Formats: sequence, C-alpha cells, structure tokens
Amino acid sequence: MVSAVTPPYACPESLLNPSATQSVTERLGDVIDLLRHVRADWIEVLTVTPERVCLQPWHLDDGESIARALGLDHAIDQRMLNPGYTLWTGTWRGVEVQVRGALRAGVPVF
Repeated sequence: MVSAVTPPYACPESLLNPSATQSVTERLGDVIDLLRHVRADWIEVLTVTPERVCLQPWHLDDGESIARALGLDHAIDQRMLNPGYTLWTGTWRGVEVQVRGALRAGVPVF
C-alpha cells in the first residue's frame, strides 16, 4: 500500500507553523509601532515575516540598546562568524523580535 504524502510546499504556512496566525500585511501595524518605540533612523535592515520581526542597526554597537529598549533580554553570541555578533531575542507586545548587535565583550568562550 502506498500512502500519499503532501509535500511541505503544498501546505498553508499556518499548518506548518500554528503560531503563524498573522500575515505579513497584518504584521506591518506591529512594525510601525515597534519603529515608533525605537529610533527608526538607527535601523538599516528590517525583515518582517508572519512569525517575527528582525532588526539590524546601521551600527551594530546600537543593537544592545535597541534590544534593551524593547525589553529583549535573551542574547545569543555568534562567535564562529567573522565578524561575530550578538543576536538579542524576545517578545515585544506579543511579537517575536530579533535584534542584531555587536558581539558582547567579556562573555566567556566555551
């Protein structure tokens, strides 16, 4: 007996990721509020998906202060890349947000 398997590309995104309840268009209102909360002129790259908003400042040194202003306190240090960076993550008003920042100094390397 052969069973038919639906390829992933045929499934609506909400079935693949139940948390993806908003479209990118619906997410734009959240993005506008977020940019009003931080200094929008500091942002170089803004990526919006149904699941998250990602920010990269013009100067990575500003990343941590942007993340702190949004209440993001989970930091992932990416040391294996050159240049390294810290990715700040968390939730702001129910939206998953990621902010790229300069690699934190003084964090032990394992």
